[in-house]
Amino acid sequence: MKKTNIRVYSNLNNNEENNEFLAIKSSNLIKYIDLENNKMTIDIKNNLIIRENIDYLFQMDFNNNKISITVKKFNRKLEKDIKTIIISKTVNKFLVRYQLTDEKIINEYYVKF
Repeated sequence: MKKTNIRVYSNLNNNEENNEFLAIKSSNLIKYIDLENNKMTIDIKNNLIIRENIDYLFQMDFNNNKISITVKKFNRKLEKDIKTIIISKTVNKFLVRYQLTDEKIINEYYVKF
């Protein structure tokens, strides 16, 4: 694993962000802490994004079209279905676009490393 700068663009629920972070990267895994103190893990090989903070654990599984949300305080888990629109991987980029099945909004997450 090595430290590297990454560029993260996200458009989640019509909220666009474009930031640069210092991350730890291996061949198929990127880990960093975002501006809201969420621990972010991008598993490029398995098409997973995991976001964890003191209250919640979000696991976005794009292969199985599921988002799992765990409320830590109550140890409760909620699952939402999504429709994965695109997953694009290159040597230094990872892009995913998906839509929650009960909403019309398309979310996008793009990492350049």
